[in-house]
Amino acid sequence: MILVDLVAASGSAVYVLLGAAKWVLGRRADALTDFEASINVLLYVILLQITFSTADAIAGWVGLSVSLNNTRLVSALLQESSSVFANASRLAIDTILYVQTERAALAAAPITSPLASVLGAATGWSVTELSVVAIIYMHLSFASRAFALTAPFLATVGAVLLPIPRLRRWGGTFLAIYLSVSLGLLYSGSATAKALSNIRRPSPINPIDWINIASIVGDIAVALGEAATITVLALSLATVAGVGLAGVFDGIYVNLLRV
Repeated sequence: MILVDLVAASGSAVYVLLGAAKWVLGRRADALTDFEASINVLLYVILLQITFSTADAIAGWVGLSVSLNNTRLVSALLQESSSVFANASRLAIDTILYVQTERAALAAAPITSPLASVLGAATGWSVTELSVVAIIYMHLSFASRAFALTAPFLATVGAVLLPIPRLRRWGGTFLAIYLSVSLGLLYSGSATAKALSNIRRPSPINPIDWINIASIVGDIAVALGEAATITVLALSLATVAGVGLAGVFDGIYVNLLRV
């Protein structure tokens, strides 16, 4: 955000010069207004740096190695999160197909056909859970990929607009969206990747897996379901935090005319 700092510093200097000129000309009230604008520009630049430092600290606290000041890195990590979400959705779908394939194989032979119904009953809840999880992660993959493209724009434009009094609300909104959604998606991607690394996938050529399929599928459903729950919770909290952060940006102002 060095460019943003330079632009803001230049704008602050312009306000100071205008205020000084008006003060000399005797227009004290107008001069105070310009001095006020100059102070607020600098105040919001400081607030911007504090906000990004705080966001980086939060990211480190939840186990993310990322600097939200680096929008290119954030965008790349969001693309990785999109791939993680896609892998989770694909695993859920593949597991459902594994169960249905085994049920079809059991139903094809008269001797084992009763076992198809037993397997269906034993895996019914997990197949339903995996169906929901597959849909959730599919759309999260789309969302993360799209946000990876818009994140640099939101961060840069938001940081530029924030110190400008008339455009401050838009700048604060853009920045709040960038910070909250980025943290939410990156943390969700990290939690999902951790869950995927610990999941045991059934093998189509292992007879032991054919016998224990209900247990294996249940474990996968629980692991992905837990990760999906954490994801939804993280994004919900990020949304609330984003709304609050936008309000903070919009609510800070120094008024010299009341001093």
